[in-house]
Amino acid sequence: MALKFIVMVGPAGSGKSTLTMQLASAMESLGATVVKVNFDPAEDKPPYEPDVDVRDYVTAEEFMEKGLGPNGALVSAIDSLINHVDKVREEVEQFRPDYVIVDTPGQLEPFAYRVGGPLVLDALIQDDKAVTVFLMDSVFFESPADIVSILTLASSVNVRLRRPQVNVISKADLLSPEVVNNVLPMLHEEGYLEAAVRDSKVLSGTELNLSLSLARALYEAGYIGEILPVSAYDDVSLKELYGKVQEVLEGGDDYRIYDVDEDQGD
Repeated sequence: MALKFIVMVGPAGSGKSTLTMQLASAMESLGATVVKVNFDPAEDKPPYEPDVDVRDYVTAEEFMEKGLGPNGALVSAIDSLINHVDKVREEVEQFRPDYVIVDTPGQLEPFAYRVGGPLVLDALIQDDKAVTVFLMDSVFFESPADIVSILTLASSVNVRLRRPQVNVISKADLLSPEVVNNVLPMLHEEGYLEAAVRDSKVLSGTELNLSLSLARALYEAGYIGEILPVSAYDDVSLKELYGKVQEVLEGGDDYRIYDVDEDQGD
């Protein structure tokens, strides 16, 4: 059967599991059926009850018991998932869900930057529709140089996973008023990020030149587009994210079940 996947990706501590839980809840409150997949074989205790859990097939702990360190064990566990991903897919299909949210490993690098991670993800998704949601911790948006850094990482992951990607600022409730009112509205303007990096006077020499070049490249590639601030505990932002996901997966055609302005007026 055809499925629609939402793949949560981001650096450690960016809030992937919490957003998985809260986004699923928001979607279900609007009538969608959602399957939550824990795709992290090293996860100790996710904040939600997974509907499908790769730890039923393989765990990083098994490889640590063989003498591997935490990172090596995670890499080996992800690689070995290829032998079980068909069964994971079968479990998901049994639910016949509207959407599948895949909560990827907390450690981004062993998943996105090794051969096994994208390979296993492709095997799970097959030819179905999928969108990557890349989480950028709000702490990175307090400094222009950090903005360049996290957007560069987001673009790199986009290239690695090769799927439509929605970039979100997680923990958006922690953003300063300065960032909300003056920085985010201007990010997409030509030359803004370069000027902000230069004016901050934090970098110099090679680091400054590199950051300026990256900022320019991100803009010229059209990568500094819509960046969605999201708080896992704010229903409006969660439903806005749901709407953006639907826009990517459905062309927006079925996004008629929720009106942000109407809800705010209640």
